[in-house]
Amino acid sequence: MINKILKFILFRLKFLYAWIRDDKVRNISSRLRELEGRYSGERCFIMGNGPSLNEMDLGLLKDDKVWAFNRCYLLFDRIKWRPSFYVSVDTRVVPDNADEISKLYKKLIDTKFFFPKKFRIKGNLESSSNVYWYNEKKMTNRNLPYSSFSMDPAKYVRSVRTVTIAGLQLAVYLGFNPIYLIGCDTDYKIPDDVLYEDEDKEKIVSLSDSDINHFDPDYFGKMKKYHQPFPERMIFHYKQVKRVCDEQNVQIFNATVGGKLEVFPRVDYEDLF
Repeated sequence: MINKILKFILFRLKFLYAWIRDDKVRNISSRLRELEGRYSGERCFIMGNGPSLNEMDLGLLKDDKVWAFNRCYLLFDRIKWRPSFYVSVDTRVVPDNADEISKLYKKLIDTKFFFPKKFRIKGNLESSSNVYWYNEKKMTNRNLPYSSFSMDPAKYVRSVRTVTIAGLQLAVYLGFNPIYLIGCDTDYKIPDDVLYEDEDKEKIVSLSDSDINHFDPDYFGKMKKYHQPFPERMIFHYKQVKRVCDEQNVQIFNATVGGKLEVFPRVDYEDLF
Protein backbone atom coordinates (compact mmCIF):
# COMPACT_ATOMS: atom_id res chain seq x y z
CA MET A 1 0.00 0.00 0.00
CA ILE A 2 2.81 2.43 0.93
CA ASN A 3 4.56 1.73 -2.39
CA LYS A 4 1.35 2.48 -4.28
CA ILE A 5 0.91 5.76 -2.43
CA LEU A 6 4.52 6.77 -3.12
CA LYS A 7 4.16 5.89 -6.81
CA PHE A 8 0.98 7.97 -7.02
CA ILE A 9 2.65 10.96 -5.35
CA LEU A 10 5.67 10.67 -7.67
CA PHE A 11 3.42 10.49 -10.72
CA ARG A 12 1.51 13.60 -9.62
CA LEU A 13 4.78 15.48 -9.08
CA LYS A 14 5.97 14.49 -12.54
CA PHE A 15 2.64 15.60 -13.98
CA LEU A 16 2.92 18.97 -12.24
CA TYR A 17 6.42 19.41 -13.64
CA ALA A 18 5.26 18.54 -17.16
CA TRP A 19 2.21 20.81 -16.81
CA ILE A 20 4.37 23.76 -15.82
CA ARG A 21 6.96 23.42 -18.58
CA ASP A 22 4.87 22.02 -21.47
CA ASP A 23 1.93 23.91 -22.98
CA LYS A 24 0.90 20.79 -24.92
CA VAL A 25 0.20 19.11 -21.58
CA ARG A 26 -1.41 22.23 -20.09
CA ASN A 27 -3.76 22.56 -23.05
CA ILE A 28 -4.72 18.92 -23.61
CA SER A 29 -8.48 19.54 -23.76
CA SER A 30 -8.44 22.73 -25.80
CA ARG A 31 -6.10 21.26 -28.43
CA LEU A 32 -8.31 18.20 -28.86
CA ARG A 33 -11.45 20.36 -28.86
CA GLU A 34 -10.11 22.09 -31.97
CA LEU A 35 -10.30 18.75 -33.79
CA GLU A 36 -13.88 17.90 -32.78
CA GLY A 37 -16.00 17.17 -35.86
CA ARG A 38 -13.32 18.44 -38.25
CA TYR A 39 -13.83 15.49 -40.63
CA SER A 40 -17.59 15.23 -40.25
CA GLY A 41 -19.12 12.87 -42.80
CA GLU A 42 -15.80 11.73 -44.27
CA ARG A 43 -14.81 8.09 -44.37
CA CYS A 44 -11.64 6.70 -42.84
CA PHE A 45 -9.83 3.41 -42.37
CA ILE A 46 -8.71 1.99 -39.05
CA MET A 47 -5.70 -0.13 -40.04
CA GLY A 48 -4.77 -2.82 -37.55
CA ASN A 49 -1.50 -4.68 -37.97
CA GLY A 50 -2.72 -8.21 -38.63
CA PRO A 51 -1.12 -10.55 -41.18
CA SER A 52 -4.14 -10.10 -43.45
CA LEU A 53 -2.57 -6.81 -44.59
CA ASN A 54 -0.20 -8.96 -46.64
CA GLU A 55 -3.18 -10.11 -48.71
CA MET A 56 -4.43 -6.61 -49.53
CA ASP A 57 -3.59 -3.99 -52.12
CA LEU A 58 -2.73 -1.21 -49.67
CA GLY A 59 -1.88 1.12 -52.53
CA LEU A 60 -5.62 1.68 -52.93
CA LEU A 61 -5.57 3.75 -49.72
CA LYS A 62 -3.38 6.51 -51.18
CA ASP A 63 -6.22 9.07 -51.22
CA ASP A 64 -7.88 8.04 -47.96
CA LYS A 65 -7.53 9.03 -44.32
CA VAL A 66 -5.90 6.10 -42.50
CA TRP A 67 -5.39 5.54 -38.77
CA ALA A 68 -2.30 3.46 -37.99
CA PHE A 69 -0.83 2.07 -34.79
CA ASN A 70 2.27 0.89 -32.95
CA ARG A 71 4.92 -0.47 -35.36
CA CYS A 72 2.94 0.32 -38.52
CA TYR A 73 6.11 1.95 -39.89
CA LEU A 74 7.45 -1.51 -40.76
CA LEU A 75 5.03 -1.27 -43.71
CA PHE A 76 6.51 1.92 -45.07
CA ASP A 77 8.93 0.28 -47.49
CA ARG A 78 5.89 -1.29 -49.21
CA ILE A 79 3.61 1.76 -49.54
CA LYS A 80 4.00 5.27 -50.95
CA TRP A 81 1.41 6.95 -48.73
CA ARG A 82 1.65 7.65 -45.00
CA PRO A 83 -1.11 7.51 -42.37
CA SER A 84 -3.00 10.66 -41.49
CA PHE A 85 -3.28 9.60 -37.85
CA TYR A 86 -1.24 7.46 -35.48
CA VAL A 87 -2.08 6.10 -32.01
CA SER A 88 -0.11 4.03 -29.51
CA VAL A 89 -1.19 3.24 -25.94
CA ASP A 90 0.55 0.10 -24.64
CA THR A 91 2.82 0.52 -21.60
CA ARG A 92 5.24 -2.08 -22.91
CA VAL A 93 5.14 -1.27 -26.61
CA VAL A 94 5.64 2.51 -26.37
CA PRO A 95 8.66 2.54 -24.02
CA ASP A 96 10.21 -0.35 -25.93
CA ASN A 97 9.93 1.50 -29.26
CA ALA A 98 10.12 5.11 -28.05
CA ASP A 99 13.13 6.04 -30.20
CA GLU A 100 11.48 4.83 -33.39
CA ILE A 101 8.15 6.47 -32.52
CA SER A 102 9.88 9.78 -31.72
CA LYS A 103 11.65 9.75 -35.08
CA LEU A 104 8.32 9.03 -36.73
CA TYR A 105 6.45 12.07 -35.44
CA LYS A 106 9.43 14.30 -36.15
CA LYS A 107 9.53 13.07 -39.74
CA LEU A 108 5.80 12.83 -40.54
CA ILE A 109 4.90 16.42 -39.76
CA ASP A 110 1.52 16.19 -41.52
CA THR A 111 0.42 13.18 -39.46
CA LYS A 112 -1.44 13.72 -36.19
CA PHE A 113 -0.14 11.58 -33.32
CA PHE A 114 -2.20 10.69 -30.25
CA PHE A 115 -0.84 9.29 -26.98
CA PRO A 116 -2.02 9.03 -23.37
CA LYS A 117 -0.34 11.80 -21.38
CA LYS A 118 1.40 9.23 -19.14
CA PHE A 119 4.06 8.74 -21.81
CA ARG A 120 4.94 12.44 -21.62
CA ILE A 121 4.92 12.50 -17.84
CA LYS A 122 7.12 9.42 -17.57
CA GLY A 123 9.54 10.83 -20.14
CA ASN A 124 9.01 8.13 -22.76
CA LEU A 125 8.03 10.65 -25.45
CA GLU A 126 8.42 14.40 -25.92
CA SER A 127 5.94 16.96 -27.16
CA SER A 128 5.69 18.21 -30.72
CA SER A 129 3.27 20.41 -32.65
CA ASN A 130 1.70 17.32 -34.26
CA VAL A 131 1.43 15.32 -31.01
CA TYR A 132 -1.87 15.36 -29.12
CA TRP A 133 -1.80 14.10 -25.56
CA TYR A 134 -5.02 12.89 -23.97
CA ASN A 135 -6.30 11.92 -20.55
CA GLU A 136 -7.00 8.23 -20.15
CA LYS A 137 -9.77 6.80 -17.98
CA LYS A 138 -10.05 3.14 -17.08
CA MET A 139 -12.82 1.25 -18.81
CA THR A 140 -15.30 -0.53 -16.54
CA ASN A 141 -18.17 -2.97 -16.89
CA ARG A 142 -20.53 -0.57 -15.11
CA ASN A 143 -22.95 1.40 -17.24
CA LEU A 144 -21.95 -0.33 -20.44
CA PRO A 145 -21.47 0.47 -23.23
CA TYR A 146 -20.49 4.10 -22.55
CA SER A 147 -18.20 3.13 -19.66
CA SER A 148 -15.97 1.50 -22.30
CA PHE A 149 -16.14 4.14 -25.03
CA SER A 150 -15.71 7.89 -24.67
CA MET A 151 -17.75 10.26 -26.78
CA ASP A 152 -15.62 13.19 -25.60
CA PRO A 153 -11.88 12.46 -25.87
CA ALA A 154 -11.17 16.10 -25.03
CA LYS A 155 -12.08 15.01 -21.49
CA TYR A 156 -10.70 11.47 -21.64
CA VAL A 157 -10.31 8.37 -23.80
CA ARG A 158 -11.27 5.06 -22.25
CA SER A 159 -8.48 2.52 -21.78
CA VAL A 160 -8.71 -0.31 -24.29
CA ARG A 161 -8.29 -4.01 -24.87
CA THR A 162 -6.77 -3.28 -28.27
CA VAL A 163 -5.24 -0.06 -29.57
CA THR A 164 -7.63 0.14 -32.54
CA ILE A 165 -10.46 0.96 -30.12
CA ALA A 166 -8.54 4.03 -28.94
CA GLY A 167 -8.36 4.98 -32.61
CA LEU A 168 -12.10 4.41 -32.98
CA GLN A 169 -12.92 6.72 -30.07
CA LEU A 170 -10.81 9.47 -31.61
CA ALA A 171 -12.08 8.86 -35.16
CA VAL A 172 -15.71 9.15 -34.03
CA TYR A 173 -14.86 12.35 -32.13
CA LEU A 174 -13.24 13.84 -35.22
CA GLY A 175 -16.48 13.16 -37.12
CA PHE A 176 -15.56 10.26 -39.39
CA ASN A 177 -18.54 8.28 -40.66
CA PRO A 178 -18.43 5.64 -42.09
CA ILE A 179 -15.40 3.90 -40.62
CA TYR A 180 -13.80 0.80 -42.14
CA LEU A 181 -11.62 -1.67 -40.24
CA ILE A 182 -8.78 -3.45 -42.02
CA GLY A 183 -6.02 -5.65 -40.67
CA CYS A 184 -8.09 -6.33 -37.54
CA ASP A 185 -7.66 -10.11 -37.61
CA THR A 186 -8.35 -10.54 -33.86
CA ASP A 187 -6.72 -13.97 -33.98
CA TYR A 188 -3.56 -14.65 -32.01
CA LYS A 189 -1.27 -17.61 -31.42
CA ILE A 190 1.70 -17.08 -29.12
CA PRO A 191 4.91 -18.62 -30.57
CA ASP A 192 6.72 -21.23 -28.49
CA ASP A 193 9.92 -19.19 -28.33
CA VAL A 194 8.85 -16.45 -25.92
CA LEU A 195 9.80 -15.52 -22.37
CA TYR A 196 7.15 -14.73 -19.77
CA GLU A 197 8.19 -12.05 -17.30
CA ASP A 198 5.40 -12.59 -14.78
CA GLU A 199 3.48 -15.44 -13.20
CA ASP A 200 0.25 -14.50 -14.98
CA LYS A 201 2.00 -14.83 -18.36
CA GLU A 202 0.77 -11.40 -19.45
CA LYS A 203 4.17 -9.75 -19.97
CA ILE A 204 5.96 -11.33 -22.91
CA VAL A 205 9.41 -10.98 -24.46
CA SER A 206 9.97 -12.47 -27.91
CA LEU A 207 13.14 -14.55 -28.32
CA SER A 208 13.18 -14.56 -32.12
CA ASP A 209 11.75 -12.89 -35.21
CA SER A 210 8.85 -15.32 -35.33
CA ASP A 211 5.79 -13.09 -34.95
CA ILE A 212 2.95 -14.76 -36.83
CA ASN A 213 0.28 -12.41 -35.49
CA HIS A 214 1.27 -9.32 -37.46
CA PHE A 215 2.14 -8.38 -41.03
CA ASP A 216 5.88 -8.68 -40.38
CA PRO A 217 7.69 -11.44 -38.40
CA ASP A 218 9.87 -8.70 -36.90
CA TYR A 219 6.86 -6.76 -35.59
CA PHE A 220 7.26 -8.29 -32.14
CA GLY A 221 10.61 -9.72 -33.11
CA LYS A 222 13.64 -10.72 -31.07
CA MET A 223 13.67 -9.14 -27.58
CA LYS A 224 10.55 -7.06 -28.28
CA LYS A 225 8.21 -6.62 -25.33
CA TYR A 226 4.43 -6.83 -25.44
CA HIS A 227 1.36 -7.87 -23.48
CA GLN A 228 -0.38 -11.20 -23.89
CA PRO A 229 -3.27 -10.59 -26.31
CA PHE A 230 -6.70 -11.83 -25.23
CA PRO A 231 -8.95 -11.93 -28.32
CA GLU A 232 -12.09 -12.70 -26.31
CA ARG A 233 -11.58 -9.49 -24.32
CA MET A 234 -11.03 -7.55 -27.51
CA ILE A 235 -14.22 -8.92 -29.04
CA PHE A 236 -16.18 -8.01 -25.91
CA HIS A 237 -14.85 -4.46 -26.18
CA TYR A 238 -15.67 -4.28 -29.88
CA LYS A 239 -19.24 -5.29 -29.03
CA GLN A 240 -19.51 -2.31 -26.69
CA VAL A 241 -18.13 -0.07 -29.45
CA LYS A 242 -20.83 -1.28 -31.82
CA ARG A 243 -23.56 -0.60 -29.27
CA VAL A 244 -22.36 2.98 -28.77
CA CYS A 245 -21.85 3.69 -32.45
CA ASP A 246 -25.20 2.19 -33.44
CA GLU A 247 -26.87 4.54 -30.94
CA GLN A 248 -24.89 7.47 -32.37
CA ASN A 249 -25.62 6.48 -36.00
CA VAL A 250 -21.95 5.96 -36.74
CA GLN A 251 -21.43 3.19 -39.27
CA ILE A 252 -18.52 0.80 -38.76
CA PHE A 253 -17.73 -1.96 -41.25
CA ASN A 254 -15.15 -4.72 -41.22
CA ALA A 255 -13.19 -4.83 -44.47
CA THR A 256 -10.50 -7.11 -43.04
CA VAL A 257 -9.58 -10.08 -45.25
CA GLY A 258 -10.52 -13.08 -43.11
CA GLY A 259 -9.85 -12.97 -39.39
CA LYS A 260 -12.21 -13.68 -36.51
CA LEU A 261 -13.84 -10.32 -35.88
CA GLU A 262 -17.53 -10.78 -36.68
CA VAL A 263 -18.97 -7.95 -34.57
CA PHE A 264 -19.36 -5.49 -37.47
CA PRO A 265 -20.94 -6.04 -40.90
CA ARG A 266 -18.45 -7.37 -43.43
CA VAL A 267 -17.70 -5.55 -46.68
CA ASP A 268 -15.31 -6.37 -49.49
CA TYR A 269 -12.26 -4.13 -49.28
CA GLU A 270 -11.71 -3.74 -53.04
CA ASP A 271 -15.37 -2.82 -53.60
CA LEU A 272 -14.74 0.38 -51.65
CA PHE A 273 -12.60 1.90 -54.42
